[in-house]
Amino acid sequence: MRVSGSAVCGIILLILGIILLLANFLGIKVNFFRLFPGVILLILGIVVLFGQLGGEHEVIFDRKKITISESFGEKNIIFAEGILDLSELKSLDSHKKIEMNVIFGAGKLILNPEIPSIIKASSVFSSLQLPEHTVNFIGSTEYRIGEIQPDKPYLDIEANVIFGQLKVIKP
Repeated sequence: MRVSGSAVCGIILLILGIILLLANFLGIKVNFFRLFPGVILLILGIVVLFGQLGGEHEVIFDRKKITISESFGEKNIIFAEGILDLSELKSLDSHKKIEMNVIFGAGKLILNPEIPSIIKASSVFSSLQLPEHTVNFIGSTEYRIGEIQPDKPYLDIEANVIFGQLKVIKP
């Protein structure tokens, strides 16, 4: 059986939660300051182990691939590893915007070279790898694919990386 990082984090959180709860219930005094963190850690541990935290377009404490066909908007990778795949995206009928946030995680953004795109990327204490250059530590950059014309549809991607890593791949 292969144990993933989320399983290890879940087990640690479960153990910490159970220890805090047992210390509270076996003692004579009922201390709500110890009970509350124990319950929170226990619930968080169960969610990490058995359930998925986050929605369809979020990756939290997990490893997941997000494909986009119609739904645009905000995509988050938090304490996780995720892939945002735009390679299967069909042609656009209007200007679309995607915001991708990687926080304490690792992400890959796979682009579709047939769709004109602008990537506005910022990095804070992290690594941001674009096809033509890299931004390490703190900085921001802009990367374009194809010819961007205001009257024609294009994809506007805002990528924010905080204490993580994002690699943008142009196939």
